[in-house]
Amino acid sequence: MRFSNVFSEFTEKCGLGAPVQADGEKTLLFDGIHVVTFQCNKEDHSVILSSEICDAAQLAEDEWEMLLEASLLGAQTGGAAFAVSRKLGKVVLWKRHDDAFEDVVALEKAVNTFLAAVITWSGRLASSSNIQVYA
Repeated sequence: MRFSNVFSEFTEKCGLGAPVQADGEKTLLFDGIHVVTFQCNKEDHSVILSSEICDAAQLAEDEWEMLLEASLLGAQTGGAAFAVSRKLGKVVLWKRHDDAFEDVVALEKAVNTFLAAVITWSGRLASSSNIQVYA
């Protein structure tokens, strides 16, 4: 199934009420803490999940190295990668998926895997120094 088909079912299952169409960019708040943005690109049939983790200016050199090592081939991030948004000055965790999900369970699994990485890395950064994290 296409992401746009399962996203509506996913949001209903999450208790968001009326179906939410997956067109362009949608942002959802999970557990009242974790913000995840879904960016749909119909041209290349992809969906990017992203979440701001912390302010880039707050990171020390060893923390940058930790993030680079962690995102090497997605080994410690569930397949996601870290990036820096110069425009926002934020460290962002992101993961690209093809927009063909078998069903809503497959989308839930992808979102839960991504959320686990967001929670893990926000926690690690928060405990490694006095960094203000967003999750």
